[in-house]
Amino acid sequence: MWCEEVELAGVADAAGTPVYVYSGGAMKAAYRRLDRAFGELPHAICYAVKANSNLSLVGLLAKLGSSFDIVSGGELDRLRRIGVAGNRIVFSGVGKTREEMREALSYPPIDPNIRQSGIFLFNVESEAELELLLEEAERHVNSGGQRPALGIRINPDVAAGGHKHISTGKHHHKFGVDWDTARRLYLQHKDSRWIIWRGISAHLGSQILSAAPYRRALSQLASHVRELSASGIRLEIIDIGGGMGIRYQQEKPLDLAVYARTLSRFARALDCKLLIEPGRWLVGPAGVLLTRVIYVKRNSGKTFVIVDAGMNDLIRPVLYEAEHPVTAAVRRSGGDAPSSKKIPVDVVGPICESGDFLALDYPLEMPKAGDLLVIWAAGAYGFVESSNYNARRRAAEVLVEGNRFRVVRRRETYEDLVRQEIEIPK
Repeated sequence: MWCEEVELAGVADAAGTPVYVYSGGAMKAAYRRLDRAFGELPHAICYAVKANSNLSLVGLLAKLGSSFDIVSGGELDRLRRIGVAGNRIVFSGVGKTREEMREALSYPPIDPNIRQSGIFLFNVESEAELELLLEEAERHVNSGGQRPALGIRINPDVAAGGHKHISTGKHHHKFGVDWDTARRLYLQHKDSRWIIWRGISAHLGSQILSAAPYRRALSQLASHVRELSASGIRLEIIDIGGGMGIRYQQEKPLDLAVYARTLSRFARALDCKLLIEPGRWLVGPAGVLLTRVIYVKRNSGKTFVIVDAGMNDLIRPVLYEAEHPVTAAVRRSGGDAPSSKKIPVDVVGPICESGDFLALDYPLEMPKAGDLLVIWAAGAYGFVESSNYNARRRAAEVLVEGNRFRVVRRRETYEDLVRQEIEIPK
């Protein structure tokens, strides 16, 4: 198996396992395809940093012209470190703290051509959050700063997403507010001295494979934009979030042309700039997790392939019931013909949990200790959701570009695991 012009076995030998490997070329190609799909329509691709926040990957997308969607002060700090201008940042999330608001309001004008500090847009998700942001905006403006731009995230009560844990657009979910509340807040602060209403947003979930949920949500947002316009509030941005699904096993991803045509029709009719916030779609297929077989064992007729990656490295299978393809990095049967000797195995890790698995009853040619396995479509929500459970060191990350690769996050050491702890006196 190869990533671009680099053999995966060579990466594993050099960087050790488990290790995440990303294709820079695949990410660039995905971004350019998505950008071209919207043509001349005013739009911005705001990469969802939560999907994979590695500085090298985020920097790669920044060089292509990407904007960014963030949900924490930590993600904001990452963008600051690589020199992303504030006018390319959208701050979403239900739990923004006062400190995070202050950091976003005073975000430095990194781009010398843009004197205004602060970020491009806050997506407000509750009345209480708006009240706090108004307090901070007043303090900021009175200190000589510019009024921040805001939008409200609407909860459209639209079902979407590949699993209940990644569906976000129904009324029983914590995200956004209903339209009656949003309309009241827009009108109540129509003439505010401290904020500017710039947009409206919705985010339906993740791993969406149909255009229908987007169409239903956009129909509602379009109606809301027109209603506000009639009341004297002219919004210039419509933010439909991200959520486009990818193929893991047999899924059929939404056709890119259909997706772009669906979204563009609404944005064009409203004369609004369109914001989209893809994460998984840009980086998911561009990454794999490499892991080595430690042991093979049989219990009561069941075969377990025990590998050195565990649920602490890739929690998606147990958390989301996600099914990632698994293959051998080097075909032992030789030649190009697929082996007919595959048997169902459980690929499991060394963690002391029954939920510590990467694949269940998965058909593999019987591996042996030392074999290298590839866990596919692991570029999104892989390393970012990893942990140090069982006092395990988190994996290394490698970026491949052409015929070269480099470690973009070194493997943790045991010293790293205790660095922040207060030492107990002996």
